[in-house]
Amino acid sequence: MSRKYISYQNGYTMMEMMIIIVVIGVLAAMAVPSFLTMMPRLKLKSDARTMINYLRTARSRAIAENNQYGIYFDANNSRLILFKDTNDPTGATYNAGQDSVIDSSATLNNGVAFGAVSFTNNSVVFFSSGAAAESGSLILSHCDVARYYTVNVLASTGKVAMQ
Repeated sequence: MSRKYISYQNGYTMMEMMIIIVVIGVLAAMAVPSFLTMMPRLKLKSDARTMINYLRTARSRAIAENNQYGIYFDANNSRLILFKDTNDPTGATYNAGQDSVIDSSATLNNGVAFGAVSFTNNSVVFFSSGAAAESGSLILSHCDVARYYTVNVLASTGKVAMQ
């Protein structure tokens, strides 16, 4: 009587592996264009959230330190400047070279730009009560996207909101 051995194969064949690699490649090739069109929208939303954070930081510092703080929207250099309003507090605006700059490191991503800024002198100042010197809004847009974000500041409460 002869013995028959049954052999079991474990693993995948080379053909099965190649089919899996091709399927993954096709799926990745279909996802890349979608990802590339999504990037400008993500950059725009990120900059809008950064702007909101800067505005809320200025308001919080004004309340905590009992001083006037504000944000200047520098459209020429596409950046935000957090400043302490020390030069002329009654004017409640940014005076370049005279007010104390706290932080000017927030720059907008490539393609993102300030749209209409309704604040006087492109700046908003928060008082120690938390109120803003004036109500206004700022529009952020991206050159590659047909979308924009509007950031609003309410003078009476200093509330900052994004639409």
